[in-house]
Amino acid sequence: MAKLKGFLSVACLFVAAALAVSCQEKLEDSDQYKVPDWLKGNAYQMLSSEGNYSQFLQGINLTGYSALVDGRSILTVMAPDDNAFSSFLQKYGYSSVEDMHAKNPALLKKTIAFHLMYYAYDWDKLVNFRPNEGDGATDEQKATNAGLYYKHRTRSADDIEKLRVKFTKTAANDTLLSIYHYERFLPVLSSKLFETKGIDAAYNYQYFFPGSTWTGGNYGFNVANASVTDGKAAITDNGYLYRLNQVISPMETIYTILKTNPNYSDFLSLYDSYSTWEEADQETNKNLGYTAFIHRHGSLPSIACEWPVTDYKQMATLESRGYSIFAPTNQAMNNFFTRYWTPEGGYKQLSDLDPLITQYFIMQSFADATELVFPEEIKNGTVLTSYGTPINIDPDQVTDRVMCVNGVMYGMDDMKAPAIFSSVVGPAFKDTTYVDYLYALDGSNLILSLASNKSEFVALIPTNKQFTNNDPPFRLYTTTQGRSLQQYSADAGDFVNASRGTMLSLVNIHTASNVNQLPATGVQVIPTNSSFNYWFVRNGQITTNSLFNEQLTPGYTGTPYVDFHEITMDGQPWDNGRAYSYDAPQLFAESSGDGVAHLLAIGNDRNYEYYLFSQLLQKAGIASGATLTVAGDDIRNIVFVPTNEAIRQNIDKIPGCSALKIDESYNITGTVSTANKALLANYLRNYFVSSLMNTVASYPYPGSTCKGDFLTMTGATLSIIDNGSTLSVKLDSEAAKTVQVSTKYDSLPFAFSDGCMQLIDDILE
Repeated sequence: MAKLKGFLSVACLFVAAALAVSCQEKLEDSDQYKVPDWLKGNAYQMLSSEGNYSQFLQGINLTGYSALVDGRSILTVMAPDDNAFSSFLQKYGYSSVEDMHAKNPALLKKTIAFHLMYYAYDWDKLVNFRPNEGDGATDEQKATNAGLYYKHRTRSADDIEKLRVKFTKTAANDTLLSIYHYERFLPVLSSKLFETKGIDAAYNYQYFFPGSTWTGGNYGFNVANASVTDGKAAITDNGYLYRLNQVISPMETIYTILKTNPNYSDFLSLYDSYSTWEEADQETNKNLGYTAFIHRHGSLPSIACEWPVTDYKQMATLESRGYSIFAPTNQAMNNFFTRYWTPEGGYKQLSDLDPLITQYFIMQSFADATELVFPEEIKNGTVLTSYGTPINIDPDQVTDRVMCVNGVMYGMDDMKAPAIFSSVVGPAFKDTTYVDYLYALDGSNLILSLASNKSEFVALIPTNKQFTNNDPPFRLYTTTQGRSLQQYSADAGDFVNASRGTMLSLVNIHTASNVNQLPATGVQVIPTNSSFNYWFVRNGQITTNSLFNEQLTPGYTGTPYVDFHEITMDGQPWDNGRAYSYDAPQLFAESSGDGVAHLLAIGNDRNYEYYLFSQLLQKAGIASGATLTVAGDDIRNIVFVPTNEAIRQNIDKIPGCSALKIDESYNITGTVSTANKALLANYLRNYFVSSLMNTVASYPYPGSTCKGDFLTMTGATLSIIDNGSTLSVKLDSEAAKTVQVSTKYDSLPFAFSDGCMQLIDDILE
């Protein structure tokens, strides 16, 4: 794909022209067509003439690549000399190239082919390849992601692999598949790569290649574990030639490294539980003459495939993308499992873990980066997991440090709990009692936000039993396709998958931000992450405003409060807050159904504590049917409602009520003239603080931000006064009295989606 540039392009043009006119006598002697003296032939010819590359050339001959290197194909050759090749053979226990070919021809072929790169890469291209802009890149373009297009396609590839696999876990029989392996990419780590990342080249390079030395300088590169010996490229008539001080050690995929090291078998077993088998592209299968497959792993990073994408034309992706994995050894996995999961939690061994837990565990083992992650970047704290959570490792304590053809592997002998597992949602991962909530968390897409260490949370963690007992009930449903949280639908007459909105609402009502605990004594209102929905905590018990509102219902004799219990991580709070269970028979839920305006409009039972106020609204024409004239879509009203007793004792003081009486059944008798109706309506509007005239960000309660001066629906000023543990209100008149908010309900609001009601012990004057 890369074009030869400069004098190489001219040289090839000379050669092509000379060949085209070779039938003409001595035309090649013409200066116009004569091959330049500095062009010494192709790579094979040049290496043969130098005499110190016999073993590499013999490897080329034995593996069948001589026609390629000694031909007209454009390529880049990385050539180790005889000394380098002898050291390589000795390392692998072979006496000669011929011996290696006889005993392990596949390894020799893979090794030789690793030194033969597609296309022609001059020095500039290996320092800062530009797959999109090419040779015409501007200085500005060259500075963008300089050096990050670091790996280049070679001729090295494994043969077709035959595997018997089950397409699904429940499949009755295995199927014999041909697994296709793409050609390997060779990492060329340049000075520009480290410069772009702002990290030290020598330390970060030698971290992965401890037996090699960084020789890239200020404008150079190392080719995997090898250095270029003469600091420049040799120009051939079919590409470029680089002389190396070492044989490029055979490189594998991350998956192969894990698979061939028994120390990682437990982690690999979890990863392989997501194995999928995808047909190779049509062009590949057409060339093969039969259907081949690629080993994938569903939505997990595809570390088993040599290429991140299978379209060779997507050069920018192929040349830059590399996975970075932090893989625990079996010992690390076992130690972590026994520390984190206890038999009491229901998970007794790794195979017991719910598939969703496994997926989160694996995904937190991958960096959230599309290019290589180096140890200095981890130390700097700039590397996050694929979930956006911190990487909890010390790279200097990593034993297995492997650069692979599709990324890098950090092998961990010890591991800390991943950030999600140690956050306030940790109980849902740790205990089977809360697995239903784990699926609600996952479906809400809030799980990563709640794992953040940039905020503090209090989380309520509902049990599976609360999901089952809910009205309508939930269930965790398992099929061959996986597990999903479902809720009963009366319309469908069956369980259906819970919507994201349902799960979002459920999680938000169970979460509060920027608080650190639930108090064991006293009364406190805690805003939840669901707007205008609250937890009310009183003396070690908790409720929601939705349950609290039930106290308005005539005949209600119970208590909306239930006990709560802290869930700890080994006796300590979680990394970003505290988690609690609660003893309600079913799930806490957001306030729903009829709002405060509807309740006031239809308050037709004398047992309602706002019964007389509702009748006055009707007399004034503010209440009509089941609605209020002061209500409407997107309007939020804070209403201070005098109790029945307050109105009964002060009916004669209320403007427009001179002709009205209240009987023993709390019914208001008498008629209101047109003039008095207007007086009464104007007066009653003083009890309404509306979002039409004010910013309503919260409802009033002790400790709320909703305090100070507000405009009523008449334009008068109403002061909401926070006394510490109680509230009071006062109109702006000098003669007006301060009215206490009823303490019967601890000055807590009856909060709804369209506003709230606070009962007061007197009328406003």
